[in-house]
Order: sequence, then C-alpha cells, then structure tokens
Amino acid sequence: MRLPVVDNLYRPMGNFENGPKSISAVRVLRISVTDRCNLRCVYCMPEEGVRWLPKDNLLTFEEICDVVNAAVELHGIRRFKLTGGEPTVRHGLVDLVRMIRQNPLVEDLSLTTNGMLLEELAKPLHHAGLDRLTISIDSLQPDRFIRITRTGELNKVWRGLDRAESVGFKSMKINCVTMRGTNDDELVEFARLSLDRAVTVRFIEYMPLGDAAIMHQHSDLRVSDDEIGPAGGCGAQDRGADSFLAESEVRQRIEDHFGPLIPVDRQLEAGVGPAIPYRIDNPNAKGRIAFISAMSAPFCSTCNRLRLTADGVLRSCLFEGGEVAVRQILRSESNPARRRQILAQAMVDCVALKPDVHSHHGNEQMSRLGG
Repeated sequence: MRLPVVDNLYRPMGNFENGPKSISAVRVLRISVTDRCNLRCVYCMPEEGVRWLPKDNLLTFEEICDVVNAAVELHGIRRFKLTGGEPTVRHGLVDLVRMIRQNPLVEDLSLTTNGMLLEELAKPLHHAGLDRLTISIDSLQPDRFIRITRTGELNKVWRGLDRAESVGFKSMKINCVTMRGTNDDELVEFARLSLDRAVTVRFIEYMPLGDAAIMHQHSDLRVSDDEIGPAGGCGAQDRGADSFLAESEVRQRIEDHFGPLIPVDRQLEAGVGPAIPYRIDNPNAKGRIAFISAMSAPFCSTCNRLRLTADGVLRSCLFEGGEVAVRQILRSESNPARRRQILAQAMVDCVALKPDVHSHHGNEQMSRLGG
C-alpha cells in the first residue's frame, strides 16, 4: 500500500519565472544542525532509535556560517531555518544563532524545536537574534504525548512555549502531524488553541520518511539492509498508509465544529513556507490555523527551499535523494572567496535536481533532514 500523492488541489504560492529548479526560486535554506534528538517520536524513528552520525562528520558552526554567507551574498537567500534532529540538543546553539546574525543581510532566522529545552533556552536565543519559533506538539493529552514521543513531557513543552512568549517571541507556530488512529480525535482541540493564543496551529500530513515505527504498527515488515539510502536512511516506504489523514478530512472535521474557515492572506503569515493559513470565523480569535499537505496536494511546482543536512549535504527535496555533498569543499578549499564560489555553484547544481513531483516515499530518516 502506498500513500497518495495527488495534484488536484494545486495552489500557487508565488511567481516562479524560471521554475523551482532555478536557484532564483530559493527563498529559504533549512539547516539541520544535528541528527540527534531527545525524543523518539513514532512517526520519525523506530523504537530502538537510529544510528547517530559521528560527531566529526557534523559541520562546525564556522562551516555552517560559510554556507549561509554564500547563500546570502551570491544568491540573495536571506531566510534560514535551524532544524535537527532536535536543534536545541546541539551544544552552543545560541552561539550559532549569534554568528549567523553577524551577517546583516540575514532577514529572518527561525528555529523548529520539540520544546523540551525551550524553557531554559528561549531567553538566550531571543537575545542572540533568533526571530521566530515553531514548536512541535502532536497531542494535547499528556499520556498520549508520552506514547507518541516515548520520552516527552507535555507540561515541560507548554512551559517552554509560555516562556518564549514572555521573552518576546512573536508569530509562533505549533506543528501537529496528523495521524489516523493516533491523534485524529484531537483536531478540534488543536484548532481551538488558535482562539485563545496568538499562534498558528499547523496541521501537517503524515509523511513516510526513514524507518518510522508507525509504519510497522499494521505490519511485521522491516527495512532490509539493501534499502539504506545515501546518508543512512531507508528507501522502502510503501507501508504505513493506514496512518495517513488527508487535509480535506482534517479540514472537514474542524469546519463541522467551527463552521467554514476564513482564508488568510498568505502575506500576513510569517515565513515563506508552504502552509496555507486560515482562521476560525470568530472575531475574538487571536491566532490562525494552517495546513501543510505534501501528500494530498504536493507543492513541488512552487518549492522555494533547499536543505543542508547536519553532515554537510545539500538536499534538493525532503523525499528525493537529489544531493550535493559540500563538507569536503568546506574542509579542503582554504581560499575563502574560492570556497564561497564553489558552495554557491553547489547550490545551483542541487536545486536543479528537484523532482517535478516528489515520490510516495522518502529515502532518508526524518531526524537527519529536519522536515
């Protein structure tokens, strides 16, 4: 069984004169700073975990900044998202934020986190120059949150979110991966958060990447050794379809309770990602809701991002293996100007590898790509 990838809900997201395979279409670089995580979410990895990358393979902060500066100065990419794994477990993350912020051309620097360490880090991250936060929360029920994350503590995440608001973070987002039979009975309660809090609650369709445990809950199949991808991921992702919940169903359940959702001008929503924003038809609503529907409504034709893995691989697509390795460039080219030119060309080469429409499955572990 394969998860659906259909294109009948195509929604344009911008003007792409040269198409998404042109570097001129790239507006954001997502940077994974580590593959490690302090959670073991069922849609991200198997219960026994995954092999972590050797620490020597991880890019240093100086190397990450080299890539950022090449993107900014030679391609005009001025928006950056720090991801993981879980980025807050990377020692010195606040220093990295401060280093990236030294480039005055960086317009937007954001972070996606599970929130477990946010209570301690929110203030120093804000002071270092981080602009925005996205926090992953896949259940509002403490016991279920533990079952999904295996090691998480929901109250700790909420304290981190509250702390982030108190130190001045605006336009915060909550990511919820929707999974049938796991959290689909909480959709209305998630949407209700947007009435009382100035956040955007984003419903993300489950995407089959790597060897996630949820793929095996209806099957005894396991990923074989010959399915290992270019960076240690897995290629067999034709399982797990029972967990998939399309945007149309999520939206219908929410509208059955709150009434028709009101579209929000995309320009009014922070960031330049693929989420389509709405609000509940209530004049007192403080926040919004949004949908990211990579499976039921692929947005490949308007893709505006590149990814950099923690071990220095530029990746053209979350699902596909179009990759260009840059770690060796960073560690072998001593001339800064020459190094920057080679990095810039690597970005051009990588974006040209974007698929016309992504496949039904991903060949890499989510924890190494940062979503």
